[in-house]
Amino acid sequence: MATLTGGRAKELMPVAGKPLLLWVLAECAASGIDEVLVVAAPDKADLIDVARTAAGKAGMPQRIAIVIQRQPRGLADAIRHGVGFVADDAFAVALPDNLFVADTPALKQLIDTYRNSGKNVVAMVELFPEDAKRAGPTAIFPGEMQGDLFHISEVPSKGSRGSTFDLEGKTSAVTGVGRYVFLPDEVFRAIDEVERGLTPGTELDDVPVLALLLARERLVGRRIVGDFLDVGLPIGYKQANDRLAVRHSQLPW
Repeated sequence: MATLTGGRAKELMPVAGKPLLLWVLAECAASGIDEVLVVAAPDKADLIDVARTAAGKAGMPQRIAIVIQRQPRGLADAIRHGVGFVADDAFAVALPDNLFVADTPALKQLIDTYRNSGKNVVAMVELFPEDAKRAGPTAIFPGEMQGDLFHISEVPSKGSRGSTFDLEGKTSAVTGVGRYVFLPDEVFRAIDEVERGLTPGTELDDVPVLALLLARERLVGRRIVGDFLDVGLPIGYKQANDRLAVRHSQLPW
């Protein structure tokens, strides 16, 4: 993605004339989230400046704090950087390379599911053969769909880097994407337990953490009602620009 970012942080790639990060922050605000913590690498001063400048502006969260992840140790490690920020409240996680075109923001859909179920929630999207090339290397989640609630039977490992979503011959399949709601006591305890079983230097990924929450019957999936755009892939980035340029003035949030 270097040619798209021009050397800037990938979270600042322009999508329909607006940095990617601001789309995600707008989704947070539209979902009722007024306080956001941005986890950034130490070399992303431009990202930090954009985040701090956005705080309190129209359509943005009122407070945006920054924490530095010194080493890229994986998503679960990044999530754990929020320990001092979230206190005892359930909190949402949004990855910037996933966007959605939806009447109800994706995070708001997960928050509603958390409130109804009382469990940790991971966003799910249903993909069809024509979608495979624009989805990243995520794996099929086995389970059962009931309305928009997805009862996960197993958390699969991620696909290999650089690959795309593989339907394995199915007419459609469900995969997890970059939106979550977690209960702090449960997820931070699970992260610590997973880390204790790792050899030093191993990436602290989210997959074993989700698997542990599922084994404790504390994880459900929520199918996102709307269109999923994986801007981490060139084809998804192009589609995001095309779709959001058209929909920008029509979005209710």
